Amino acid sequence: MAAQHFAQHGYDGSSLTVIAEGAGMRKASLYAHFSNKDSLYEQTLDLAFADQEAAAKAAFASEADGKMPGIEYLEALSSRYAASVNFRFLLRSVYAPPHALEAQIIGKYRSFENELRALFVSAAAKEDEKTRDLTESYLAVVDSLQVELIYNSAENYRARYRAVLRMLQHYYEK
Repeated sequence: MAAQHFAQHGYDGSSLTVIAEGAGMRKASLYAHFSNKDSLYEQTLDLAFADQEAAAKAAFASEADGKMPGIEYLEALSSRYAASVNFRFLLRSVYAPPHALEAQIIGKYRSFENELRALFVSAAAKEDEKTRDLTESYLAVVDSLQVELIYNSAENYRARYRAVLRMLQHYYEK
């Protein structure tokens, strides 16, 4: 309930009263578990990051040999965004963080990026300059596509996805 409310209304537009009511409890009961909105937001975000890390690990683990690392993860971004309130909440938090929690959120996202980086390098099975460049390009593509999911149309997303996928695959195959 909290993730859905935060994803839809953002931090500033969210109400602990509405979240508590949506969860079928009184606001006082919510305060028995969370000292304030910040602590509820942060715990909800931790769950969203854990969910996304699990999805990333599963995507990288399911890739076929010979395929560019990370393709399964990229291919699942759009459907994951449509299906997962946790992912929508996470992206809203990362790309439009509440000022009071910005440093914590960006720190958590950098940790998640490091996890993606490690998954990509491990799947590439080598660590040279080309792999480092491809890894950083891949992370830039992930960021770009995630922004498209939030702020643009599905058509724009698909066009950008196809273009960056061709570019990454071309560089990977060279």
